[in-house]
Amino acid sequence: MKKFLLSMMVFVAALSFNACSDSNANQDSNATSKENQQVAMKDFGRTVPVGIDKEDGKYKVSFILSAQPYEIKDTEENKAYISMISQAVKDESPVHIFLKANSNEIAKVESPTSEDIRFFKTTFTKEIKEDGVARRLASVIPNLATLNSLFTQIKNQSCGTSTASSPCITFRYPVDGCYARAHKMRQILNNAGYECEKQFVYGNLRASTGTCCVSWVYHVAILVSFKNASGVVEKRIIDPSLNSTGPITDTAWRAACTNSTCGSTSVSSFANTPGNVYYRSTSGSLLYDNNLVNTNCTLTAFSALSGCSAPVPSTAHCGF
Repeated sequence: MKKFLLSMMVFVAALSFNACSDSNANQDSNATSKENQQVAMKDFGRTVPVGIDKEDGKYKVSFILSAQPYEIKDTEENKAYISMISQAVKDESPVHIFLKANSNEIAKVESPTSEDIRFFKTTFTKEIKEDGVARRLASVIPNLATLNSLFTQIKNQSCGTSTASSPCITFRYPVDGCYARAHKMRQILNNAGYECEKQFVYGNLRASTGTCCVSWVYHVAILVSFKNASGVVEKRIIDPSLNSTGPITDTAWRAACTNSTCGSTSVSSFANTPGNVYYRSTSGSLLYDNNLVNTNCTLTAFSALSGCSAPVPSTAHCGF
């Protein structure tokens, strides 16, 4: 099962293939063409596609956990692959994906094994699970000063700062891993005695770091409640990857997720969940990471990265 867990993660280490030559000149030309296709391919692994939408002569595909958009060209040779992905989205079932190397373009799709299907069916759930930790914690932060103090504690755990412990939180690498960042932020709140919600926003999302732009199919951050100076409970999003100056309203946060200076962008939907939810698909299916195994491993894998460079490095070694 451990070996299988490694293979099923959304990000799998790239496999390379060595091209070989043929003594016959004509055969060599054909063989090289075929081998070049293999050289350009990497194994993305067995994963569940959760969305597929056609735009500009290609399909944009989204997978569980990953916030990155992937694409497959709308060609005759890809017709069967597109059909397999579309059916898998409907069934919330896995497929085996291969990408063109150093890109987010899908090059090949294979059927999953019966073991793959059984595992994903038991991992993906529609059920909201209670968290025993949440019942012992305060659901409302008492005042703005405490909220700002908690924000500072979270921000000080950012990778690249001298105050961060391991694993640090990858705010400086917004390309992916928002699910892990949010879960780690929740842990910090829990350790301080407070619980939170999370907000997931979906769509053709684009955000700016101030120096570069990033594209997402969804984004998630923690949503906290606090009492203002009049004693009225308000809610704020904490997400230093988008706003490093302090907590912001969820309206402002979603606006930051749709920065038109980075290109065409839109929100299709958004939803609040309990804080213990690790990932939520657009259809409402859920994943949990109660022991922070995937959380800590993902943050460690991205800890040295910054900016908006893609494709995302492998987290094949991260299980649940």
